[in-house]
Amino acid sequence: MKMLSTVFKILFVVALLLISFFFSDMTHFVKNQMKPNIAIEDTCQLSTQPCRQNGVDIQLQKGTLTPLEPSSITVTWPNTNSEKLLLSLQGLEMEMGNPIFQLTKTNDNTFEGEILLPICTQHTMVWTGTLTDGNTEVTISLKAQQ
Repeated sequence: MKMLSTVFKILFVVALLLISFFFSDMTHFVKNQMKPNIAIEDTCQLSTQPCRQNGVDIQLQKGTLTPLEPSSITVTWPNTNSEKLLLSLQGLEMEMGNPIFQLTKTNDNTFEGEILLPICTQHTMVWTGTLTDGNTEVTISLKAQQ
């Protein structure tokens, strides 16, 4: 019985060593599987000029955003009954979390809000994401520079 207990302990320690050795690879794999892949070429690249995707016009106050400085975003979204839009972003080059911003309706088809991006160690960073009214979504990208 004592030998069986020792064998189980050794197997348990070996299993823990294997798990710890491959843990970072496993977590990286899971994160990549959960993260939606948005191709930059398929996005509406936001700037001070209106960008149109699926009939939705999106325009930024500034062409390039600065981290920790709020910037206005204006969206014209025809044929929606929603009172708000949700903008969800993710860093393209680096994992920076998923900031989510709410845009509120200002008149019939227009929504406005502010984007405040977190600071990053990189000088320039591209963010991709989705803008949705709850039924339909458009994919966007924008650039931040320190």
